[in-house]
Amino acid sequence: MKYRWLVGFAVFSALCPRAQAATPSFSTAGVTSYSPCGVGPDLPFSAPMAGSVANWFAFVGFPNVSRWTNGDVWGSDFRDGTDLDPGGGSDAPNIYFYNGHGICQNPPAATSPDFITVCGNFGKPDTTTIGTSTRWGNAGGKLQFAIIDASCPMDLVSLGNQWFPVLQGIHVAVGHSGSSKADTLNSNRRGTDFAAKVAVPPILSWFLPTMSVGDAWMAAGIEDIQSGGCCAVAIAAGATEADAVNRRDNEKVTDGRSNPTPNWAAWKWVCR
Repeated sequence: MKYRWLVGFAVFSALCPRAQAATPSFSTAGVTSYSPCGVGPDLPFSAPMAGSVANWFAFVGFPNVSRWTNGDVWGSDFRDGTDLDPGGGSDAPNIYFYNGHGICQNPPAATSPDFITVCGNFGKPDTTTIGTSTRWGNAGGKLQFAIIDASCPMDLVSLGNQWFPVLQGIHVAVGHSGSSKADTLNSNRRGTDFAAKVAVPPILSWFLPTMSVGDAWMAAGIEDIQSGGCCAVAIAAGATEADAVNRRDNEKVTDGRSNPTPNWAAWKWVCR
């Protein structure tokens, strides 16, 4: 009987193999040097932080598409039509981590735009207006998770107006809401802490659970931000409200889910 049970288990296992985690590709971009473009201040931790995130993702076995710093990060990397460039476009990998400047208003309004600002050698202009120029997941774009670790790229007051057009197949995006008086600080730990929560090495997975992208940002995204209104924000798209909420709360980078139909958007936030 014991032998028969073992055979039966082996047959069942062969018919119903354990699900394998997806292996997403990634790119990183970090801009420390802004003074050559007449923009300030410089951000000393941004390029090293992007490198640390890249090292972490590579350590757990994610394939790298690109990893650029300073002048090699271009404004065109974030704009629809040029963001598919395999040499650095933000829609070329499955995960894109950016650490650098955004632009904060004081305070933002419902019609206020959100920005990503670099200091590129090429691909001008350096500033991208996210709501009008960025489209992720369309035209064959592969991006599933965007981590925009910058000042005010995802202001809550204007989120529905500025971000819904961006979600053209991307699964989850995270960033910060704030103002020039409640801003995201240049951090030497926030990005790595986030990466360690969403990409857990197999040897540690038995006691260190992998977190969803949204939950990991709610934990790590509030590190090194100013109090008084700066918030970590996560937004997800879905075919239905329930689908968008589920992705916002539960989707992991290794889930291997198909691209959502962007009929709905759901977001959450936590503030200092």
